[in-house]
Amino acid sequence: MSKPIPASGIARRSPSEQVKYFADAYRASLNRDALARVQARADKFGLRFSEDELSVIAALDHPDKVQEFLNTQIYYNDDHASVELEETALPPRRVLQTGRAHCFEGALFAYAVNFLHGYNPRLVLLEASQDSEHNLVVWRDARAGLYGCNAHSAFPHLDGRPAQYATIRALAASYVPYYYSDRTRDPNDLTIVGYSDEFDLIAKFGVEWIAADAPLWNIYYTYIDDTWRFHYLNDDSAATHLYPVIRALKEKWIEIDAQGKPFVNANNLPRDAQALWRAFWQLHGDDPTYRRPRGEAAEIEKAFMMLTGTTPIDLDDNAFDLQFFLAAGYRVEQIVTNA
Repeated sequence: MSKPIPASGIARRSPSEQVKYFADAYRASLNRDALARVQARADKFGLRFSEDELSVIAALDHPDKVQEFLNTQIYYNDDHASVELEETALPPRRVLQTGRAHCFEGALFAYAVNFLHGYNPRLVLLEASQDSEHNLVVWRDARAGLYGCNAHSAFPHLDGRPAQYATIRALAASYVPYYYSDRTRDPNDLTIVGYSDEFDLIAKFGVEWIAADAPLWNIYYTYIDDTWRFHYLNDDSAATHLYPVIRALKEKWIEIDAQGKPFVNANNLPRDAQALWRAFWQLHGDDPTYRRPRGEAAEIEKAFMMLTGTTPIDLDDNAFDLQFFLAAGYRVEQIVTNA
């Protein structure tokens, strides 16, 4: 869980002062050999860091230390706390300069630091229904062969895990009991449904982002595409599926109208799913105040999920969220081939 915000508020520091604050806190534990290795690796890839930045990165020479840093030094960057707040996609350097990160930003920070220490990290996404997804930066202990991960969250028990899991599936499943809806805040509304294959950020986006100053919107908006496969936790077969919004775009369940606005085209759903779509909204209602489906509406939702891999509410949310992707200047073709 992220560092709790004190009652007195967060101390105001300039970017350089904040990095120096971290560097001073970790300088005593800095291993000079680790510093030399990180410096050499940064030089190899043409990455430039200040002396204080390198000191912090070098001190975090194991994923467990990265997790401790996220938990004890980094506040949660709740850029959705109000509609007035501007959304962010802070690069690792800006996480150090602000002392804040949301889930995605904390994951990129952990990925960058672990990569610079040679841990060969990978990104795994926890797939949730009617809830926010969660980014895990997975690593494998070379001697034990077990998986652990780094993660950043404002909720308890959703941070990283030590390397004690035999499979990615087991690692993902460890989050299920604690992952309840951030809409209802009801601990009984568990929302994780699956997890992704491991994803190599460096292979797709190169290394320049690790030392970038500008926001990483290109990664934020395009790292999930139709090459990335997901697995359901309630299905132990080898079957995989596409991320729901990706499938919806490929199947034309979500289309873009003449004004460039995404919408759900229910006529393109499988025939049985069309009937379920209509029945669900008749029962559940189009209430702007979110509530989990109950009773017959919940049963219809399950049947719809079996046919489509998503729910009516998720599909509707996906179409709404897609407008921000398009407004940012990205194209469907960047995440879906033959769209």
